[in-house]
Amino acid sequence: MLRDSILVVAHPDDEALWFSSILGKVGEIVVCFLDSPGHPEWGRGRARSLGEYPVANISSLELEESGAFNCADWENPTITFSGIDIVCGRAARRRYRDNFRELRALLKGRLKGRRNVFTHNPWGEYGHEEHVQLYRVVESLQRELGFDLWFSNYCSNRSYPLMLEYIHSFDSDYVTLPTDSALGEAAREIYRNNGCWTWMDDYLWFNEESFMVNFGQRPKHDAGENGHIFPLNFMKIRFPPPGQERHHPATLPVRLARKAGRIGRRLLSSWQGRQR
Repeated sequence: MLRDSILVVAHPDDEALWFSSILGKVGEIVVCFLDSPGHPEWGRGRARSLGEYPVANISSLELEESGAFNCADWENPTITFSGIDIVCGRAARRRYRDNFRELRALLKGRLKGRRNVFTHNPWGEYGHEEHVQLYRVVESLQRELGFDLWFSNYCSNRSYPLMLEYIHSFDSDYVTLPTDSALGEAAREIYRNNGCWTWMDDYLWFNEESFMVNFGQRPKHDAGENGHIFPLNFMKIRFPPPGQERHHPATLPVRLARKAGRIGRRLLSSWQGRQR
């Protein structure tokens, strides 16, 4: 799965949060977005962070985010050609659509000749519109270039309805690896020092993470009436309604972010206790 491999993520810090187990093992890491509407300091900090990164094979497409975060209806999600339906913010909807075309054009050359491509999952991990979009971009290139597409197993209460739509879509083929929390924390410290860590400060890495494979045009096994089985790293996160306070979790009030972290730790401790 790591032969001729490349990891493609939407934003700086996604690679450390959702792909730490392969972060130091893939052949190349590509980050798509640097600048963020309304957060000019993030772009500057992200550029500095990538220059200081603990692995050397990371680069950026230097695109600007669409600003579509928290602009989808996650309770009733609708998949579109360019990602997920953006229900609020006309300018964000237009940029989101334009970004699909630009991402596809820029990534085509990067992915040509690759055997294994890792990227976000179809439901956007915890529920990020641009994560969903990037999966759709890479999936469209898979049909043209023929590589194996691997995606992460993270999910949340927000993205869960969309995840259920994919139960019947993939084989139960997955690989589970131990996370590299030390490497993830080293990356977090660099992003934090440069003012562009966009996740919760007290986030705890799972012990393991899994990657499911979409073989594209290869024959699939019959899913049966109950669908396929695959593991989830599940998180509980609170967000405002669509279109309101369109910020990443780290920019929500500190009390809320800390509460989400405590809930995550309790869920993880409970799960680990059942495994013993």
